[in-house]
This record gives sequence, C-alpha cells and structure tokens, in this order.
Amino acid sequence: MHSIAQRLEVLKEAGLRRELMIPDGIDLSSNDVLGLAGDPVIAQAVCAALEKGLPTGSTGSRLLSGHDDHWTSLEQLFAAWQRRQASLFFSSGYAANIGLLAGLIEPGDVVLSDELNHASIIDALRLSKGRVEIVPHNDLEAYQRALEDAPAGAWIVVESVFSMDGDCAPLEALARLAKSHHARLIIDEAHSTGLYGQTGAGRCSELPAGFAPFASLHPCGKALGLSGAFVCADRQTIDLLVNKARSFIYSTAPTPMLAPALTAAVQKIQDLGSLRTRPLDLAEQLRTRIGSRFDVGTSQSQIVPIILGSVERTQQVSTKLAAKGWCLRALRPPTVPPGTSRLRIVLRADLSDAQFEKLVEDLLDVA
Repeated sequence: MHSIAQRLEVLKEAGLRRELMIPDGIDLSSNDVLGLAGDPVIAQAVCAALEKGLPTGSTGSRLLSGHDDHWTSLEQLFAAWQRRQASLFFSSGYAANIGLLAGLIEPGDVVLSDELNHASIIDALRLSKGRVEIVPHNDLEAYQRALEDAPAGAWIVVESVFSMDGDCAPLEALARLAKSHHARLIIDEAHSTGLYGQTGAGRCSELPAGFAPFASLHPCGKALGLSGAFVCADRQTIDLLVNKARSFIYSTAPTPMLAPALTAAVQKIQDLGSLRTRPLDLAEQLRTRIGSRFDVGTSQSQIVPIILGSVERTQQVSTKLAAKGWCLRALRPPTVPPGTSRLRIVLRADLSDAQFEKLVEDLLDVA
C-alpha cells in the first residue's frame, strides 16, 4: 500500500498533479458561454425574491422539508421549454446522471454507451449494474450491430455535444435506430442547452416530431451560468425518479435562491436571438483560421480543442498563453486519453471582435 504522500509524488512526477487556481486573464476554459454567470438581470431576480421572503436555505431534502412551490413552478417552466411532460431538478449534472441512470436502469439491462461519454455517465452506469457495452465513438454501424444483438428495451446513452472534443452525436440517426429497435435513448445536453434550437432548448428540440428521447439531461452550470441540472421525460418517468433516484432522495435540496435565478436565465436565453449563436460562429472562424497549424480534432461546436499530445508540451503552451493574458488550462489524463493532452477553448458570446483577433494572433504565435 502506498502512502498518500507517495501517491501525490507519482502524480507530480507524471505532470498530472492538479491544484486549485483562481482564473487569471481572459477565461476561455469557462463553460459560461453566454455570460449569464454575472448577469445583472438574474442577480436582480434573486434579490427581489429574497426581499419578498425567499429563504436562503432549503432545510432538508425535497421529500422532507425542502420542497416548495418555487421548485414546482421552475420544473414546469423548464419542461414547457423542452416540450416535455415533466422535469426534475437535481443539485448538479453529476448528481442528475447518477440519479437518472442508476435509478432507471435495472441489473441485467443492456446499455450502449459511447466511448467518449462523460465521467458522470460512466460512474452512473457502474452504479446501475446494467450490462454496459462501450460503443466506438459516434459509430452508427456499431450501434446498429449492437442493437441487433440486444433484447428489446436496451438503452442508448450519449452526450449531445461531447465535452472534450466538441463534436456532436448524430442524434436523429440514433433516435431512428432506437425507435426501430425498441430501444430507449437518453441524451445528456450539457453543452447544447442554451445554444441550439430556435429557443435555445438544445439539440433535442431539433429532432423530428415523434423522435424525442426517452429522457434528456440539462445541466445548468454551462450556458445557463448557474448550477444544478434538470432531467426531462414523461410524467411517469419523473415520478419514478422521485422514488428511485438516490442522489435526489438523499440530498438536501439546493438553495431556493437558484429557483428565481434559473427562471430568469431560462427566460433570458429565449430572448437572446443571434447572441446565442455567436459562440458557435466564433468557433467556426477559429477552426478555419488555426486549423492548418493545430490539431482541432472533429470539433463542431463552441468547444475547440487544441490537441498537443504530451503533457509537457500542453503545459508549456498553456503557460505561454497565460503570459499573453489568456486563461486556458491544460487538460491531461485521466480527463482525456493518454497522448491527447490538450487546451480546450470555449468560445463565449461576450468575447469581443478585438479579443477574438488577439486570440487568433496569440495562438499562431505560440504555434
């Protein structure tokens, strides 16, 4: 057995020891793509609710003392935005994936999971005790073969926009495969909600009528600028989660202040118009202008990876960009596979044209 000190030293020698650091410079590691984390309208909504007597603490789990009308109203608002029957709010995206997947998937169920799914999905599937089959990334033929061998009622779990590579799952094709094989599709919309669709509801909202997923998950710490997460599904599924999702049942309810904040954020996103698409437009420009000098993978979204390979090189480039005024943290294993260490640029709506030009210039300079 290795001591704690020895384990930390191993991480340090491999360049993999992490430390907590306050962001310094223009932060393009942040997922606050629409700049709502510091939005004054959202702050005013919270202040107004507190002045009317909204408590700061929830006092207990939702099934005990922590439930109130503000949660019901918020969940109804979010479900209506997503055009689903119901939604349920969790304290975080991680907790939502744990509660959703471990709560719904039963031991022995077959689950097809994309090989690049987020760690919260991986951990949730382990807890579910389902029979998990890892499918090569976005490989529709592999999904087809796996579904042909699986019993009816199999599950498919994917991210809508993959968090490290910034590419998109073929949602419509997967939805059609699921329907034709009587499978159940679950989509994590973490990096899609707020940016895609006519009202910013996410990529699920763009699916044809009749092809909605069995359930979708919408974390609020990205484009919504806050925290927590919603699971959207039909009424019966949400009712089952209230009874089966352990990360919901056995957690103190989030602070009630999130309810007015999220209400304001959802309403504001629907009114942003072209500002919602600015991160996507800037990302497309960035890929075009630096793609010949850097490996940007298969990015299709606001997330543009610069895949540098080694841990050492990635840290060096991160340090050079920090000296030029950019906060771009090095992503290393186990967050990404060995040999694919990278910088992960998240384009933001509040990045000015002048700042964008400087970003391009500085990236080409360190290349």
